[in-house]
Amino acid sequence: MIDWFCSSLGLPFIAEEAGGGLRLNAAAHDVLGAGAFASIGAALRPLLGDALDPAALDAALSAAREGTPTQLTLAQGLRALVAPAAPGCACAVLAPQVALEGLALQRRALATDRSARISHELANALGAIAGWAAIAKEGQRVGEALDLIERSASDAWSTARTMLGEVSGQRAQSEADQIIDLSHFTEQAARLLVPSSLKKQVSIHTEVTAGLLIKGERSSAWAIVWNLASNAVEALPAFGSVTLRLTDHNDTLRLCVEDNGPGMSPELRARVFEPYFTTKESGAGLGLALVRQAVQTLGGSIALESEPARGTCFCVELPRAKSNSVAPKRPKGTRESGVFAAEAIEGRILVLDDDTSLREMIATALQMRGADVRSAATIDEALEHHGPFDVAVIDYILGEQRGDAAIAALRRSGAVKRALLVSGTELPSQLEEGGEPDGVLRKPFELNDLFDRVSGLLADEAARRSRIA
Repeated sequence: MIDWFCSSLGLPFIAEEAGGGLRLNAAAHDVLGAGAFASIGAALRPLLGDALDPAALDAALSAAREGTPTQLTLAQGLRALVAPAAPGCACAVLAPQVALEGLALQRRALATDRSARISHELANALGAIAGWAAIAKEGQRVGEALDLIERSASDAWSTARTMLGEVSGQRAQSEADQIIDLSHFTEQAARLLVPSSLKKQVSIHTEVTAGLLIKGERSSAWAIVWNLASNAVEALPAFGSVTLRLTDHNDTLRLCVEDNGPGMSPELRARVFEPYFTTKESGAGLGLALVRQAVQTLGGSIALESEPARGTCFCVELPRAKSNSVAPKRPKGTRESGVFAAEAIEGRILVLDDDTSLREMIATALQMRGADVRSAATIDEALEHHGPFDVAVIDYILGEQRGDAAIAALRRSGAVKRALLVSGTELPSQLEEGGEPDGVLRKPFELNDLFDRVSGLLADEAARRSRIA
């Protein structure tokens, strides 16, 4: 009877079936979408906004299954009556119609342009592929680049398949039950953003507690991490910094993506989650709208803190999977990035290389490990920097100049204490007087090799100071 009554008035109605599953009338499909939902809670969470804690919805559903109805106020003045249905089951009726029409229009606006959604996600994956391919062509981090190119291609295929499944109504409900290692996702997003961060001279830091799991759709979890992190990188000027922080708070996980960029005005903060709203010259303006939708799909919440000239921080809280849940094993051959796994490098470092891409990569990688880095393309530029530097990383071929000459000049000026010479060729037996390096790093090299050599030279310098003291 209540189903007929709601349908007659055009009110969305959703109910649990005694044998399992859900029953929705046409009005509910119009507002909630045509996808499959695992529960009433999962169907209604995208309508909560900031007006209601998801825990209150869960409590109302539990009460309804035991015979007690509850009225809830959701986003935009929308109300929901959560009431008993069949024995042990709950149902929900949504009203008023005015609020429903606005929500339905917003839902249609996001759903009608599926090509824009597909383009957004595919562009992310293809951008990572192109960036890592460029690094591999330089002979740097080839193994890691191939791993991440393969991962990004797989993401692109998964995105296309998921979107096509939504269009045809064949999206697998089992996706909502996947166990996801959010710690791994966070580290992986940071690794995939290395090419774009190097290009912009932006550093990425991660502070991630290992083994934190959530339950839900893999695509939703990835959309949250990737879009927040990539948006932060895009928003920063040169030498900016992004931190991805994932921590455990009992039954919830907290993912915070913080940058030290230009920040947002109150007017901008009020609109950042709107579909198709963007301040960029290009882009569909879907990134943050998809983030909010994904957070709600996973039963979480998102908060934004930002002030002009004081940076921006997005914090997402998601329900933690039960401790007996098991995350899927990672594919063989994948590796965690040494940039994020090792101890910090503390010291002042000068990077001297006439190759822009290699200079930026070395400088940014060292910054990502915590070092205070300055870079230069010529000996004259290097001498203009205020020393002293604990370590100088210097390429042997500097156009018409040589690295050993640079070391000698920097030592005479008192700017450098220890020097690491980087070379793809054999060094001559006779180097310029005073230009003998404290260590040599052969090209091509892995970043871990660079970190080990620099850390060793810093340790040598610290030991020298200790002896003098």
